[in-house]
Amino acid sequence: MYLRRAGVRVWFPLACILVLSLCACGPVSSSTYKAEPQPSPSPAGGVPSPASQLSGVATPAHLIISAIGVNASVEPVGIQANGDLATPTQNPWENVGWYSAGPRPGEDGSSVIDGHVDRPGGSAAVFWRLDELRVGDTVVIVDSTGITRQFNVTRLAYYHPQDAPLQEIFGTSGGTYLNLITCAGEWIPSQHQTTLRLVVYTTLETAR
Repeated sequence: MYLRRAGVRVWFPLACILVLSLCACGPVSSSTYKAEPQPSPSPAGGVPSPASQLSGVATPAHLIISAIGVNASVEPVGIQANGDLATPTQNPWENVGWYSAGPRPGEDGSSVIDGHVDRPGGSAAVFWRLDELRVGDTVVIVDSTGITRQFNVTRLAYYHPQDAPLQEIFGTSGGTYLNLITCAGEWIPSQHQTTLRLVVYTTLETAR
């Protein structure tokens, strides 16, 4: 059975030096999967919480990808106590999660947005069609002040979790990037994950 779900793992040591790894995806069977609250680590542990970073600044509000019919609200997410990058909780299957300890879309560096690709039972979620994007397609972010930023897809890449280029995905600077992440490939029941991760790389084109 071809099942896909989103997930990334992000680790922060106390020195606040990022060590990032893509995590296993959880099971998608409705009988075994239950959405749980996804807390972020305390700032006292050396990790900024989303709320501590977002006060008084514009944040991404909507993600629009016309080519694949996505018009999703964006939730800021942090990392859970176990090191997993959180996914949206307000509307888990329709919203996307922006990693708020990284750059905002439009700032220098690599912004990262994740989203589920299916729901419990295997029906489509927000990033179900992410693999249909092609180079040159447009990804639009509208922030909380109404500013619109257009990114263009530069490439799609599939990685085995242990081989994902984490610095490239989360840490590339010298430009303005937005990377979209979800899971892909075959579901491996014994490992509770899929065989691959899909990353869609995009670069800022315009802001208005």
